[in-house]
Amino acid sequence: MATENDPGMKEAGAFPIDRPTEALLRDHNMVRKLSEKYLNSDSQEVKMQAGKQILQALHMHSRLEESVFYPAVRCIDESLIGHFEQDHQHVDDLLATLDGMSLDNAQSEPLMRELISAITTHIQEEENDLFPRIEGSGVDMTPVGLQMQAFEANMVHMQAQLSDQGAMRR
Repeated sequence: MATENDPGMKEAGAFPIDRPTEALLRDHNMVRKLSEKYLNSDSQEVKMQAGKQILQALHMHSRLEESVFYPAVRCIDESLIGHFEQDHQHVDDLLATLDGMSLDNAQSEPLMRELISAITTHIQEEENDLFPRIEGSGVDMTPVGLQMQAFEANMVHMQAQLSDQGAMRR
């Protein structure tokens, strides 16, 4: 259990700098819940809301893994990281296509289902193959966690700035 004196978790919801895979697991769980909501709803409004949240979460999560996490853990298993980077390329292509269309477009439904399927498989492979290898490697993940925390904070800041600029134009 984290305490206030634990530098890895100063408060509930804080980025676990000494255990960055836990931050990735939180993202995975959020995407799972949103995916279930999307797949199990008959409401177009619920699907659009969940779909939009899935796309936003995946954009941030993918950039974080591609830019910081994968380069930092490549030494643990280069071929596995290469496989995950290929998965990401497929997901990034789907994200780009979905970003260019409205989620109420009839073509978005099969693409969202393909995206969710690809992501679900990818998440399971990361959690079952990569994360245990990282845990067993003895590699100090604190520097990686600090980089991930800074990267994520910067992305949130940039999104807020873009949102503010969009609001000022109206």
